[in-house]
Amino acid sequence: MQTNEEYSPRNDREGFITRSLLSVMSVLSRFRMNGESVVYSVLSPSAPVKLFMAVVMIVLASCSRNMFFTYCLLAVLLIHMCLLDSMHLLKVFTASISASVLSALILLPAVFLGSPHTMLTVSLKVFLLVGLLALMAASTPWNKITEGMRFYHVPVIMFFTFDITLKYILILGDICAGMLNALKLRSVGKNVTKKDALSGILGITFLRSHHMSEEMCGAMACRGFEGEYRKSHKYALKKTDLLFAGFTAMIVVLFVYL
Repeated sequence: MQTNEEYSPRNDREGFITRSLLSVMSVLSRFRMNGESVVYSVLSPSAPVKLFMAVVMIVLASCSRNMFFTYCLLAVLLIHMCLLDSMHLLKVFTASISASVLSALILLPAVFLGSPHTMLTVSLKVFLLVGLLALMAASTPWNKITEGMRFYHVPVIMFFTFDITLKYILILGDICAGMLNALKLRSVGKNVTKKDALSGILGITFLRSHHMSEEMCGAMACRGFEGEYRKSHKYALKKTDLLFAGFTAMIVVLFVYL
C-alpha cells in the first residue's frame, strides 16, 4: 500500500466490437427513419393506394414482354426518386443498383451463350421492382404500411406479427447495442475472447426476448385484447389518392395496349 503501482495495459484491437456495434446501430437507424420527405409528402397518396400501386406495377412489370412498357415504368420510378431528399434517394438507389448488379453477375453466362438480351431485361426489371419497394419503404412509415394492409382486410395475425416484429427489433437492437458498449468499455488490455462474447450476447438477447414476450402476452390478456385492431379514424380518399388511382388505371391500359 505504500508503493505506487503503475499498470500499462497492452494495446488491443477493437475492430470486431466496433464493427458489430456499427452494424447494429445502422440497422436501428433504418428502422427509426420514420416519415416522408417534406417535398414528397405533399404529392404522396395514402398508404392503401401506395400498396395497390406497388402490387399492380410489380405484377405488370413481371408479366410484361414489351421493353417499352418497362422503360415507361422505369421513367415513372426515376421521377418519383427525384422528389426524395438526398438521404432517402441514396438508400433507394443503392438498394436498386445492388440488386441489379447482383442479378447481372448471376446471368453473365447468358452473354457468352448468345443471349445478352436476357441479362439486360432481367437486370432492368430487378432494378425496377426493388426500386419500387424501396421507394415505398422510404416514403411510408411502417405503421402506415400496416394500416394499409388492414384496409385490404389482410388477416389480423399477419400484420400483427409484422408490426410486433418491427417494434421488438428496435427494442432488442438497443439491448444488443448496450451490451456491446459494455463489452467494449470493460475490455481493458489484451482480451482475446471478445469474439466468444458474441454468443453470450445473442443468448442474453434471446432470454430477454422470451421474457418480454411473456410480459406482453400477460399485458394483452389483462387489457382484454381480442386480436382486433381498432382504428381511431375512418379512412377518407384524398385528391392525391384519386389522381394516383387514375394514373394506375392508365398504366393498366398501357399494359393491355402494348
